[in-house]
Parts: sequence; C-alpha cells; structure tokens
Amino acid sequence: MLVLLVTGTIGYRLLCKLSWLDAFYFTVITMSTVGYREVGELDAVGKVFTIALIFSGVGLLAYSVSTTLELLLDEQHRTYFTTLLNRRRSRKMEQHYIVCGLGRVGRAVCQELSESQIPFLVIDSNAEKVQSAVTCGWTVLLGDASDDKVLQEANITKARGLVCTVDTDAANLFILISAKGLNPEVEVSARVNEDSNVKKFERAGAVHVYSPFSLLGRRIARTITRPRVLELLDVALEQNNFDITIEEFTVSKTSPLAWLSLKDSGIRQNFGGVVMSVIKEDRVIVHNPDPELVCQPGDILITLGTPEQLKKMREIVELKS
Repeated sequence: MLVLLVTGTIGYRLLCKLSWLDAFYFTVITMSTVGYREVGELDAVGKVFTIALIFSGVGLLAYSVSTTLELLLDEQHRTYFTTLLNRRRSRKMEQHYIVCGLGRVGRAVCQELSESQIPFLVIDSNAEKVQSAVTCGWTVLLGDASDDKVLQEANITKARGLVCTVDTDAANLFILISAKGLNPEVEVSARVNEDSNVKKFERAGAVHVYSPFSLLGRRIARTITRPRVLELLDVALEQNNFDITIEEFTVSKTSPLAWLSLKDSGIRQNFGGVVMSVIKEDRVIVHNPDPELVCQPGDILITLGTPEQLKKMREIVELKS
C-alpha cells in the first residue's frame, strides 16, 4: 500500500506535472476509487497510468481481504482465537464444574452436564480433543489439569465442583491434590481404575470415587437379579423422559416448606411428587421418610414425579428471597 502511494505520487508529479500535494491527493482518491473531480488535465499517458494505478489498488485490496479471511478461517488461528475466548469465559464463571480429561468417561460427564444446562468447563492436554469439545460448544482449556496456573484460569476458587476423569489413577490423584490446595471447599468426584486406590482418593478429599469397571460389573449383574428395578431407574433418570423422573431439591431458608413436616408441606397434595429420601446436612440419608419428618433448610429432598410436577416443586422448595 505504501509503495503504491509513493509510486502514484511520483508518477503524477513527473507525468502530469502536478504539485506534490495534488499528486498525493489524486493518488489517494484514485486508489480508494472515491471518484472526486480531477485536479488537472490528464493526457493519454496520465490516463494509462491512472488505469494501472486503479487496477493495482483494487488488486491489492482483494489480496488483502483474501489473506485476512484465510488467516481468520485457518484452523490453527481459529483454535487460537477460540482459546482466548474460552479463557475469558472461564475467568467469569462461578459455581461451575471443572471436568478434567476428555476421554470416554469425561465426554459422557460433559454431555450429561450440557443436557442438564449445568455450567461447566473442560480441561485437556490433547489439542484434537480440545478442538472436538469446541465444536460441541463447550468451554474448554488446553493444558495440564494438575498445573496450578491452568486450574486458576479455570477459576477453581469459585468452582462448585471438580471431576477427575483422566486415564490414570496417579494423574487423577495429582489433580485432586492440586485442586484441594487451591480451593479446600471444592467438591471432587474422581474415577479410579484400581479399587485398591479408592481409600487413597477419599483420604485426599474426594467426596465421590467411582471405578468404571466395578460399576459396569454391578450393572450387568443387576440386569439379571433386578431387571425391572434397573429399567425403572433408567427411565426415571433419562433426560428426555416426559412420564417420570427423579430430581433432588435443596430446601432454602426462605422456602415455604422450611420447618414444616412432610405431611404439612403439601408436597403430595399440591405437586403430586413423592419424596423417596431425605439427605440431611450431615449427609445422613433417611429413606422412605416418616410423614412427621421436618424439612430443615439445607435438607435435600429426593423426589419422584413428572417433569412438570417437579418443575413447579423446585420453584417452591428452592425459593430465594
């Protein structure tokens, strides 16, 4: 662009005998194709030079636009800009979940959180998996989840929970220790490959520890021993099921149900839901609760009902002032 400006100015100065200012002005309006009046009479040579300058300017503009679009649409640069955007998003997230590892287990966790519209972000060190997560519309960070800087970028101090789904127990345990060091209050769920490591994860601060192989084995056994019960639970926990589902509600301090017994709360009469269990604040689980059991703030009600019934019930049980 600068070369064309200089060439055009000198050309008009020498060929058309224009002043330096007029030559520069004529060059600018010619290259920009604005089309103001000519500042002097042009002979045949001047007209040919002007035509050449116009084609050069338009060609340069087309090349610049093409190069810019190619740069923006290039996969490497798209990934770079997406990474910057995800970092900005992650710093603003609060009360979210951090999923570490995008293997088969991690992807299944992300899909469930996404379908439930629960805020989360993903951390993985594999660029291809990160790009795959981006195409799903998930907020994702490229890096080592055990690195304090990466966890801080994920806003670990304001996270509600962290899920360790990396392939090895050692890596998951290291991530757990790093996360707890930055946020002792974060609730950690982790997968283990070896059942013998479950206690180690629990001692390190994991609230939920799962062995995929043991879970799969027990599930297969239950299809034999209790097939109808398992089928009912699958139906109740299915996101797209519109007949029956199971949800959990935390009784808020301002809820009309707070300090009322289950019998007086009118849950069954007003909403049609059935309270199957109550989890107290000290994690004691009361199954098939007595109608006289009082709902205290912080209690978690495990309830069975239709999605519409449970939606109305959530508005009352978790009512905020």
